[in-house]
Amino acid sequence: MIDPGPRLTVISGAFGTGKTEIAINLALKLRAEGRDPVTLVDLDIVNLYFRSRQKAYELEQLGIRVISSVEGMENADLPALSPEINACFDRKDGPVVFDLGGSDLGGTVAAYLHRGFASEPSHHWLVVNPYRPFNQTAEATVEMAERIATRARLPITGMIANPHLINETTPEIIREGLARVREVTRYPLVYLSVMEEFYVPGAFDDLGVPVMVIGKQMKQPWEPGGIMMAGKRGKRCP
Repeated sequence: MIDPGPRLTVISGAFGTGKTEIAINLALKLRAEGRDPVTLVDLDIVNLYFRSRQKAYELEQLGIRVISSVEGMENADLPALSPEINACFDRKDGPVVFDLGGSDLGGTVAAYLHRGFASEPSHHWLVVNPYRPFNQTAEATVEMAERIATRARLPITGMIANPHLINETTPEIIREGLARVREVTRYPLVYLSVMEEFYVPGAFDDLGVPVMVIGKQMKQPWEPGGIMMAGKRGKRCP
């Protein structure tokens, strides 16, 4: 198991790498480990869809506090950051996961919180899926990572490999993708992320990296268990 180390964890990455899935699953993992109280901060003002805030209602029922924009503007595409976010740095009462928007533009929002991040150590983990744009070569991944780090004013401290091709994923695709992520030698690899439907206990033990088994959280409204926005909090579709 990874040493929990810093209380604050920032999750970033290029569009479509699965960073929001990772952020939500990491918050759930911390909650399952009893590291209460757990807070998930949605800083994504870049992408209209698949935001952590869409799971707020459900996550709060599981004991995870979700913070996004100023109350009443959760669905707005404006940098209306809630003052509650700064309280996360002041309270120091439990782990906080920050979900940044995709690409370097997402890092801009984190820069507004530079004083808070500078007040204590933090993880800044880059989610990498080598089957997605901007991650298809080591050089492209490093270039994207450096742009995010510069915009966020927060150095990348590690990577989470999330190699998949959605429903076409196989163990071979996961292994091949991990090998490609390992070509990025600038940052340490902290986790291999595997969707629960593709995970078999022990199947990846030989890869020498901790496995984070994740469940699919972000679903389209027409999918079973999908999420639609309804007022302040996302509600599960029938």
